[in-house]
Amino acid sequence: MKASFSIPFSRLVMALFAFGLMGTAIALFWITYLGSLSIAEHEIARSAKSKATLARLVFTQHLDKLEAQIRAVAANPDIRQALVDNDKETAKVIIERASEGMTSAVLDILLIDRPGEDGWVNGSLGLVDLSHQLPVKIRAAMPPDIWVTYADHDSDPIQITAALSVLVLDPDTGRVLGRIYGGTTITDSFSLPGVLAKALRVEDIAFYHHEDVVAGMGDLTTEVLPERLYAAPDDVNYALNGENLFVFAPLMQGLDGHMLATVIKQPVDTLHKVEETYSQLFTPFLLYTAILAIGAALLVNRITTAGLGRLLNYAMGLRQDRVVSPPPPGLIFEFNKLATMFQAAFESVRDRDAQFKDMIDGSMHGVLVHANHRILYVNDALLKMCGYAPGEPEQLVESPTLVIYAPEEHSRLRSYYNMRENGEGAPRTYEVKGIRKDGETIWLEQHVRLTEWRGERAYYATITDISERKRQEELATKNANFDILTGLPNRRLFMDRLRQAIQRGKHMGDLTALMILDLDRFKTVNETYGPKAGDKVIETIAARLTRTLGPDQTVARMGGDEFAIILSNPEDRWQIEQTARDILKAIGDPIKLEDGNEAVLAGSLGITVCPHDGTHEEALLMQADTSMLQAKADSGASYRFFATRMNEQAARASQIEICLRQAIDKGELHLNFQPIVDYEKNRVVSCETLARWTDPKLGVVPPTEFIKVAEDCGLIVPLGEQVLREACEFFQSCNRNGLQLDGISVNISPRQCRDADFLPRLREILDETGMDPARLQLEVTESVMFDDQRVNPVEILEAISNLGIKISLDDFGTGYSSLSYLKRLPIDTLKIDRTFIMGLERDVDGQALVQAIISMAGSLHIEVVCEGAETHEQCELIHSFGCSLIQGYSFSRPLSGVDFHRYLAKMNGVDSVAARAG
Repeated sequence: MKASFSIPFSRLVMALFAFGLMGTAIALFWITYLGSLSIAEHEIARSAKSKATLARLVFTQHLDKLEAQIRAVAANPDIRQALVDNDKETAKVIIERASEGMTSAVLDILLIDRPGEDGWVNGSLGLVDLSHQLPVKIRAAMPPDIWVTYADHDSDPIQITAALSVLVLDPDTGRVLGRIYGGTTITDSFSLPGVLAKALRVEDIAFYHHEDVVAGMGDLTTEVLPERLYAAPDDVNYALNGENLFVFAPLMQGLDGHMLATVIKQPVDTLHKVEETYSQLFTPFLLYTAILAIGAALLVNRITTAGLGRLLNYAMGLRQDRVVSPPPPGLIFEFNKLATMFQAAFESVRDRDAQFKDMIDGSMHGVLVHANHRILYVNDALLKMCGYAPGEPEQLVESPTLVIYAPEEHSRLRSYYNMRENGEGAPRTYEVKGIRKDGETIWLEQHVRLTEWRGERAYYATITDISERKRQEELATKNANFDILTGLPNRRLFMDRLRQAIQRGKHMGDLTALMILDLDRFKTVNETYGPKAGDKVIETIAARLTRTLGPDQTVARMGGDEFAIILSNPEDRWQIEQTARDILKAIGDPIKLEDGNEAVLAGSLGITVCPHDGTHEEALLMQADTSMLQAKADSGASYRFFATRMNEQAARASQIEICLRQAIDKGELHLNFQPIVDYEKNRVVSCETLARWTDPKLGVVPPTEFIKVAEDCGLIVPLGEQVLREACEFFQSCNRNGLQLDGISVNISPRQCRDADFLPRLREILDETGMDPARLQLEVTESVMFDDQRVNPVEILEAISNLGIKISLDDFGTGYSSLSYLKRLPIDTLKIDRTFIMGLERDVDGQALVQAIISMAGSLHIEVVCEGAETHEQCELIHSFGCSLIQGYSFSRPLSGVDFHRYLAKMNGVDSVAARAG
């Protein structure tokens, strides 16, 4: 065969290889450079946030020192006595002594207002002008015990003052004796910027108020700052300007709505150093890469020749039983001769193997022969099993053996292969994941044994598809361990993982946080929009929790709307709290339902930490659940950590529940009655029914304690029914004994209103006791209408009113009072809460508020009762405002039935049998 001249393509490969290697190296260099810049920028951002946090902490600590001095003055009994005696000289001496004792933090402003005497004693610094820095109208509007900032925009420069108001109270009566105002001037202050500059280790710092510099140190008092700093005045912000880092840290919201903030300037050269370092390295890196690429390309060209490549390809084709043509003659004679010999040798081997091939081709099981990590033979059954076209084995032959197995199985299969090659015992029958041509995973069971293939050592495997069997097994396992709706672990799997986390913590010394999450208002969504919407909410919340916590943490659905979370290896309590806040934030986002509505929920989260709170899984679960209930009791949408006192409170509540249940069954609770007096006529017109309980074991249990327990455990329904029945019977007994009352009041709770049998039982009690509905008044608190979303206030109160019963709105003004509700609801009486009456004779603002409520109620034709009147002066004031119905210790404390009979007879001038018998 005449040789033809040919040119190898290795030179082309060499050039492409060299250029590709250099391009890849340069790209990696550029990526590394960008990554370094990104790391530097992240470090600068972290430093800025750290500076801002420290600035706010130092500022707060400075205010705390000032507050301690103010409260020390307020707590001085001599100050209280001076206020009572109107002794200004003594008060001045006390304030001067307090000012002399100030060292680390000095109060610029220190004065006392006495009721009716603004600026009673002024101990402020001489340069302080109170008319600009803390005028009377601002002091009057200041809430007690809260630091505020006041800005006098009329001054030039603007005057900024941080001030605190502390009430001086009579310890015996709780009466307000006066107010102490203390504060510090921010404008042109030197001490406060110095304190911050020293703590932050900077030389340039300034205080800003609405983009105006009011105090500072260094260049910042005159320097123009980047506008980006003011983009979000309520948040920490920072900006780089050349080699200077400017940090904007908000400190305190002012009364004018503007933020008092500090700006810190600090030199940084991190980015400049990164750029300088990489620019110096680029040239030698490029030179080294070029030399390496050229050397590698020459090596490839040297070891690769066209003739050898053609010969090897031809031999491989014959070995794989493919139909191939002899290679064209090349430049090397020996290679041409070898090609002819290969062809003759493989033809004879093919004839010998034909019989064996026919035997295994027809097998129903997949057959695989492999050696040296290469596939030597596959039958049609295996081709079909793996998604390849039958009759075309060349699709897999000579491919790597692992090509038909899932990537995650490769390590195990290599281990088995090496064990067999080394003569060690390896499994002969085992299950393994396979992968089809289209990427689908299948389960295979294979039996492997040693064989010979064309004179060489090989392995013969028979393979069966067991995907359906594995699917059934996985489905059974999933149903046993996972929640069907959300796909999250169920309680069973969660408890197993919790035990593992506890054991891992014991060995490794890691913390483990257990969280129990209960959705607030989920029942309302379920009842309003239906179970399908409820399922949608549960699925959405599950997805948000999984996304928020990431794949490394465990989220489980414990049932209903309750989820449990295992937070593995948190660094500290702060990280646990941050995770809790992230969870509550994710839950609070609106959820779009299929009908176009939106559901907005919140969550109550209880947290316990292992091993600090224990290492027993059931105890930890109970502790987290207790903490969750505490969070829900504290208005919900919050998280609470477990504390030992919660166990004590829970034990106390459990004991009260057991004893209360017995007391209700045995009728051991008794009623007291507090008169409601018509002050103008000096006559008892009604009374409020109050439940009292003295237990043989617990002693006297306050109603604030056992009423709450009754609400939580549901005993409030039978308890409320018992109180209502006995109150009606007591009213009837008064009438029978000639003691006339216009009516009697009984408190009802939100839980009673939610009870489906409440209205029928109410009618039944009226019928059985013969009570005139017009004489019965039910008192409901504002929580029935505003806090409890499970109660429709319009519907329930109108139903009560339709029975002829009067309705009283109790504790008016302490909740979310709404005039629109007063117009819509059938309210007969408003009971002004005792907090508005306490100290009324000395509280001008309180007098105006009470008078306004009485006037408003009168315009709506609603009767008013003032609760908590304790003095004759209070009664006179209330009567002068136009309200005659008064309830309080000024007339009588709550009385037993017998004592109330006597009091009623005495006040109303009735000589009754009951009064004489008492």
